[in-house]
Amino acid sequence: MISLNEATKIIEGSYILLNLKASNKEEAISEMLIYAESKGLRINIDKTINFMYKKEEIITSGLGYGVAFPHVRTSEVEEDKLIFAISKEGLNYYALDNKPVHLLTMFLTPIGKSEKYLNLLSLFTKVSRLSMYTVLLLESRKEEEFKNKLISMVKDIMEDK
Repeated sequence: MISLNEATKIIEGSYILLNLKASNKEEAISEMLIYAESKGLRINIDKTINFMYKKEEIITSGLGYGVAFPHVRTSEVEEDKLIFAISKEGLNYYALDNKPVHLLTMFLTPIGKSEKYLNLLSLFTKVSRLSMYTVLLLESRKEEEFKNKLISMVKDIMEDK
């Protein structure tokens, strides 16, 4: 199980793209990775994009209700990295409910270190079920505001156990 302190640290170190311009899944994945690299994430973008596209061809990470969780295990990172993106317009992500996706949470996980990733995925899946999750985060105007809202939601979920 992941601790609140660990989850908070990962969120605080995440990359937040508040105005995703992409109109589809492939553009969104590329834009998120390019943005994170421009903010200091050291990855081979082409290699990571190819892995992500291959994974998405097998099954969509668009869960429905406006949320998608693209993810990949990669040798490109040494510790779990999260990239969040907001699409105010919504984008065609081929989600399970066939509705536009507005909030994306991308997980980049080191190969061989999947326990923390699975705990994070479980935690964010629970958070995404909160009725106001997407709405509250979509209203964020600054990265810090987004992170603070998300940390508060995570705290609420973890305290309800």
